[in-house]
Amino acid sequence: LVTILITVAIMIVAVGVMLLVALTRKGSVTTITMTTRRIVLHSAASPDVVYALLSQECPSGYSVEDVDPFRGLVILSSRPTAFTWGFFYPVVVSAEGTGARVEIGIKSKVFQYGPLVTRAHRKLANAVAGLPNVHIKNG
Repeated sequence: LVTILITVAIMIVAVGVMLLVALTRKGSVTTITMTTRRIVLHSAASPDVVYALLSQECPSGYSVEDVDPFRGLVILSSRPTAFTWGFFYPVVVSAEGTGARVEIGIKSKVFQYGPLVTRAHRKLANAVAGLPNVHIKNG
């Protein structure tokens, strides 16, 4: 019984420490780079319009951590939930033809693998695609 209680106490402390790390970790354009896992969206709007919208009025439930207008890079983040530690989303907006290409990456604030990462990544991509006056489409 004592061994079980000690194990439970260690697990609670470990989860508490990781949650504290996730809540206090800040994203920066110098530390968060584009990931190999990415979703690409396209917009008929100019890159400047898309970049301004993402960096000034990001989708609800997300916050802007840092920006680099010279590289067209915006670091968005989500808070920890009951099932994830929260994520950083490097978003790169670049010119493509007469419109814009939007690449969205994802990186956990602590560590995370599996379908919850894919779900969180798609959720942000759908939120970005639904931003007004941008007309972004998947693919």
